[in-house]
Amino acid sequence: MVGEPRVLASLGGVIRKARREAGMTLQDLAGRSDLSISFLSQVERNLLSPSVSALKRIADVLRIPAGSLMFGAEMRSGMAGVGLVRAGSRKRVVFPDSKIVYEMLTPDMRRRMSVLFLTAPPRAESGPVFAHEGEDAVILLKGRLLVEIGGIWHALGKGDSLYFNSELPHRWRNDTDSEAEVIWISTPPSF
Repeated sequence: MVGEPRVLASLGGVIRKARREAGMTLQDLAGRSDLSISFLSQVERNLLSPSVSALKRIADVLRIPAGSLMFGAEMRSGMAGVGLVRAGSRKRVVFPDSKIVYEMLTPDMRRRMSVLFLTAPPRAESGPVFAHEGEDAVILLKGRLLVEIGGIWHALGKGDSLYFNSELPHRWRNDTDSEAEVIWISTPPSF
């Protein structure tokens, strides 16, 4: 392979680096995340794989996007300008007791934007309202989706798109008996 070598960082290494950059000890992170020091130590040493909910709690305490942990810890020196993601090789997040599926269409969450393919089953909801820095764009490929932005619900049909300031609290809901497929773009990356 010609060009700069790839630098791979483990999930544990990314968490350790973020914790140290935040000036926190393992004890600080454990106390604020409600996770044990032993558990966090094993995660940082790549001896345990944390659940999605544990990753979300760690990311919240470290004030980093949870997606940057959930979708892998691969880092590239020089941030390569081209990233090919094959349809069968997308990184996926499936939440426990949920049929909602998020797939990364971008290589990772360490770019200037993230592009997610969301499969929203009938009657599924994203959860409570969420706000983050930046802007989001939503493109509905199939079905119907309701998106609440700043307390106002917007109904999207196949082919509709929505663009908004993501600092406004937002969430989504599929209120139909049919599956919805959505492209969700965030800049900077967020999850």
